[in-house]
Amino acid sequence: MDRPRVTVHNTVSLDGRVTGFPVDLGLHYEIAGSVPHDAVLTGSGTLLAAARAEGVDLSGEDPDERVPEAAADNARPWLVVVDSRGLLTRLAWLRGQPYWRDVLVLCSQATPVDHVDRLRRHRVEHMVVGNDRVDLPAALGALADRYHVTAVRVDAGGALNGQLLAAGLVDEIDLIVAPHLAGAGEAGSVHLVDGVAGPRGHLTLVEVRQLRDSHLRLRYTVARP
Repeated sequence: MDRPRVTVHNTVSLDGRVTGFPVDLGLHYEIAGSVPHDAVLTGSGTLLAAARAEGVDLSGEDPDERVPEAAADNARPWLVVVDSRGLLTRLAWLRGQPYWRDVLVLCSQATPVDHVDRLRRHRVEHMVVGNDRVDLPAALGALADRYHVTAVRVDAGGALNGQLLAAGLVDEIDLIVAPHLAGAGEAGSVHLVDGVAGPRGHLTLVEVRQLRDSHLRLRYTVARP
């Protein structure tokens, strides 16, 4: 089964963390926009953290009458969310953003039935792929087959990045290295990659570029092990 090209993109500290230091969001999304993609893949945990940071109330669920129209502009990317546990009960705050065509949720057979019913009721695009958790290879294949996605930019934390790397699904890692050391002071600080035991493919450096304010851009291609 063919799958899209997958690029992991993030801003990291010098010690490899994605939280616990000030992130230049303007620079982050400026570079992110230059990465070819027609879908952005993220996890529910990343979006829950973003909602908390922005003061978005995620208690309860969206009213039935508030179903945003999908963007007519097919040039916009899909926002694809891995949410096997059904943690994101409110999606209108995401569906109303101008950055994406619409939200597409990846579920598994273990996703609570009431959550899948909620997605149907609010006419949220979703796919059930996998048993206990989302089957990422199958999900990427389905994105290519059903939604004609050819390139995915991953904007996620260490858990999802680690799962993609462990499965041999990452083609490129594109990093902005910030001039900060996050250290170990913040409880629950997030690494770029978590849960990967041992090497996962050979990395080849293809670009080093100095950005503003002492930031660096590093791009690596990933050879499958």
